[in-house]
Amino acid sequence: MRLKDKVAIITGATSGIGRAAAVLFAREGAKVVVVGRRKTAGEETARKVKAVGGEAMFVKGDVSKGSEMKNMADKTCEAYGKIDILFNNAGILPDASKKELKDLSEEVWDQVMEVNVKGVFLTSKYVIPEMIKTGGGSIINTSSNFGHIAVKNRSVYITSKGGITLLTKAMALDYAAYNIRVNCVCPAIVETEMASEFLKIARKDEKLWGEIMSKIPLGRVGTPEDVAYAALFLGSEESSWITGTSLMLDGGYTAQ
Repeated sequence: MRLKDKVAIITGATSGIGRAAAVLFAREGAKVVVVGRRKTAGEETARKVKAVGGEAMFVKGDVSKGSEMKNMADKTCEAYGKIDILFNNAGILPDASKKELKDLSEEVWDQVMEVNVKGVFLTSKYVIPEMIKTGGGSIINTSSNFGHIAVKNRSVYITSKGGITLLTKAMALDYAAYNIRVNCVCPAIVETEMASEFLKIARKDEKLWGEIMSKIPLGRVGTPEDVAYAALFLGSEESSWITGTSLMLDGGYTAQ
């Protein structure tokens, strides 16, 4: 087992990539702390972990609120005594953010930045001291291929993901001396709840779907499991000499 006896916190674990990672990490031996804002969905993820023979608990929490992230770290240490892995996966892309910059509201800008960027800051702020106490750990942040390239009408999302990409590098340098590795995964379009409506519409439009597929050399969108396996690698000892890197998970999108 690649994560035997490890304790892993996964934010945004109520569905999609986070849920897939929770189940996979548990299969590989980790005790999993499922974090999210939706209690029913979070408890369902915990049940799925237990169904594969794993151990999990759900902690309700909003990554943009420091007091809730401190509570998350405290409850994890109370239950399991340590934190080995933090998968900062929570993120949002609200429809109201899919506009030109001049048409964005200040409220939407703040909302995206608070969850996507501030959320990584706050979870890491309260987890890192616990990792230092036990001699190290692995932090995996979820950025995006749009943390490296731009497209139209996604300015705040792209800014937030670009921020995560460089925050990852900064954290890696700050905490290498403590044996804490920090990396990020950078997926393109993935079959998640967040992308479901867009994908449903796109698949009905032959021209639009053709345009999307033409940008992905491997000819398909990603699955939550594609990203979960990448996070598993970065959380395991197999990546013990990797820190400050961005792992592209985009079917070749950014290779063009």
